[in-house]
Amino acid sequence: MKARAKYQTWIRIRKLLIFLVISVILLIVTLLPINLYLRVLSGFLSLPFIYIAFLLSYSVYQFATFGGNYQSKIHDLIVAKVIWDGEGKILDIGTGNGSLIIKLAKTFPNSVLTGIDYWGENWEYSKAQCQQNAEIEGVNERIHFLKASASELPFNDDEFDIVVSCLTFHEVKDRRDKTEVIKEALRVLKPGGVFVFLDLFMDENIFGDEKELINNIKKHGISELNSSKLAEEIKLPKLLLGKKVLGNAMIFDGRK
Repeated sequence: MKARAKYQTWIRIRKLLIFLVISVILLIVTLLPINLYLRVLSGFLSLPFIYIAFLLSYSVYQFATFGGNYQSKIHDLIVAKVIWDGEGKILDIGTGNGSLIIKLAKTFPNSVLTGIDYWGENWEYSKAQCQQNAEIEGVNERIHFLKASASELPFNDDEFDIVVSCLTFHEVKDRRDKTEVIKEALRVLKPGGVFVFLDLFMDENIFGDEKELINNIKKHGISELNSSKLAEEIKLPKLLLGKKVLGNAMIFDGRK
């Protein structure tokens, strides 16, 4: 029996389990023969944990292949926006489990690809998992996976023909100004090269004012920049449109 690639969702299961356990403990307290006030308080405190646990569980289901498969659908959307002859080098920033970069490798069989990610214990996928997935999918000979921070890419200026990133920039912890992380991604893109970035660009707490962000990016040697809300590009379930999930998601694509 042929092995199947494992593409975990963006949601961290450990985080989900923590909220589930806290919810259960607080609910158990409400059933104990103790002071009524403590039982009521415990029940009240359980509500936000139950809500978050439900939202995370629902998101896992919708993103996973056994559910709505929206993680794969979003990656398909990004790949579709890469208008290119297929000859050259692709960089995927925040490659995660390798799903997006493997789709790109299959779509552009004459390309050479690099996937970078910080991975680490805080995440539930790894470089080894990416390599295994690429091998199972038959594209491992053309993909190089490298551990690195998106804030300081270990590449020369103008090195790649295509640069993509999906929900990564907002996770970069070593740069407070996320615009600098976007500029770093554009630094390694060749003049005339194509970029497709999906992130929570409408979240002002992370990226600041949307119009100001777009203007700052345009100043960084960009010849073409298109922006669209993810919800306008793909039909998403209502709960995924919440601000805590993909409600602030936008796609920036264009050319340098």
